[in-house]
Amino acid sequence: MADPTPDVPFTVATATVGLLETFRTPDAEEPWWELPNPGPFTGVRIVAVVRDLGEMLEVALPVRPNGTTGFVRRSDVSLSTHRARVLVDLDTHRITAWEDGVMVAEGAVALGADGTPTPVGEFYMNEVSEQEDPDTIFGSWIIGLSGFSETLPLVDGMDPAIALHGTNDTSVLGSDVSEGCIRMHDDVVERLSKLPPGTPVEIRS
Repeated sequence: MADPTPDVPFTVATATVGLLETFRTPDAEEPWWELPNPGPFTGVRIVAVVRDLGEMLEVALPVRPNGTTGFVRRSDVSLSTHRARVLVDLDTHRITAWEDGVMVAEGAVALGADGTPTPVGEFYMNEVSEQEDPDTIFGSWIIGLSGFSETLPLVDGMDPAIALHGTNDTSVLGSDVSEGCIRMHDDVVERLSKLPPGTPVEIRS
């Protein structure tokens, strides 16, 4: 597989309403998924734009199954365009990040264990949370992604989203130990936390 082009622009839609209604088709009358804003936790609700249809936008939805798209009203969001990208290579256990065409972070990662593998696909960063106590398996930052585990059931009543995060045990980096999340050095995830919201994250084997 060819290396990704690190300087391709992407557009993110930021919700300007308290409940972002999504639709199965551009001309559907009844909402499909209703995404609360803030969300998924305390941050502003964002979705990645796939296609601009004028009054409607096709967007990548942070729902199961991975890769689901829907449509939102342009009037319900504000748009911004950025240049950044993250690549997670499962074979080499490495993560690389670029911003404005320049590599800004790179390092080893720990991935999902055999029974709970890290899913492959195109996702985006949709929640960034600094941790009060960095001395845990989550390290200093958790960056939520729009993708979900393809093997785990509901966790605490919620779909098990995957995330990029730090760790207090760097000895596991390079191995497969997690429930699907991607662990890395705290200095690497801290730099990722400064990337624009909605930054694409490609996970590939």
